[in-house]
Amino acid sequence: MKLRNILTLGLLLSGTVLMAQTVLDYDKSPNAEDNNTYIEHHNKEARPIPYPHLREADVMWTRRYWRKIVAKEKMNLPLYYPIQPTRDRASLATVLFQAVVDEGTITAYSDDEFSRVLTPREVGRTLMKVDTNTFPDLDDPTIMITTIDTINVEPGQIVEFLLKEDVFFDKQRSVMEFRILGICPVIEKEIPETGEIIKEKLFWVWYPEARNVLANAEAFNRFNSGERRTFEQIFQMRMFSSYIVQEENVFDREIRDYKKFSPMEQLLEAERIENEIRYFEHDLWEY
Repeated sequence: MKLRNILTLGLLLSGTVLMAQTVLDYDKSPNAEDNNTYIEHHNKEARPIPYPHLREADVMWTRRYWRKIVAKEKMNLPLYYPIQPTRDRASLATVLFQAVVDEGTITAYSDDEFSRVLTPREVGRTLMKVDTNTFPDLDDPTIMITTIDTINVEPGQIVEFLLKEDVFFDKQRSVMEFRILGICPVIEKEIPETGEIIKEKLFWVWYPEARNVLANAEAFNRFNSGERRTFEQIFQMRMFSSYIVQEENVFDREIRDYKKFSPMEQLLEAERIENEIRYFEHDLWEY
């Protein structure tokens, strides 16, 4: 009986290997559609590494922070470009738009509490602005003509990304860890009546759900195109530039709400909070 079970298991494993070889044909020669000297499999078939199991009893210390990623900063350019998708790459905003609106593989939420789900149609309406213009007729100035223009929000208009994350110390593994909870793309928007430029949050996505999509989306590596990283790897390895805009507090206020005099004060406050995290981790150990 044991021998029969072993043979059955062997046949199943053999079938699995043959199926994998059929799907991933490593001997296939590239053609014009591949646009490469070899067939790429790694990132297209990648899956995110599961998070280590975390028990409440093992979390010795934790704090929640909100960060801002300025898309056009030099270190963040792999997240911002290409503005128009190419055959093998797309910007982070494009990947999120397609996954939320076109494919429905990522759920969008209205706020960072993830309290209300936005349907793909609702998000699509957010990405499509309707602008109404009224002006006098050239032949008869007493007649007013109204035109309606449809303006689509393009990925290149995304100027910032907001991150919501928890920082905690796991005493079971003795590590300080950053774990992202949500991502929100932000655009700049002009108010027609006043001409004022404001920033608008489009939607929030639950990052653990988005990992499967981001793990298959490549970002440019200016040092080696044969070792491109995915967006999921960039976030997990913290290969981006950002600064803290809010630390959880009893007033539920952002840094700009109590450091109002200058942007420099806000950046210095963000740096102070960053140093608190570093010092806390450093003080846990004896040297």
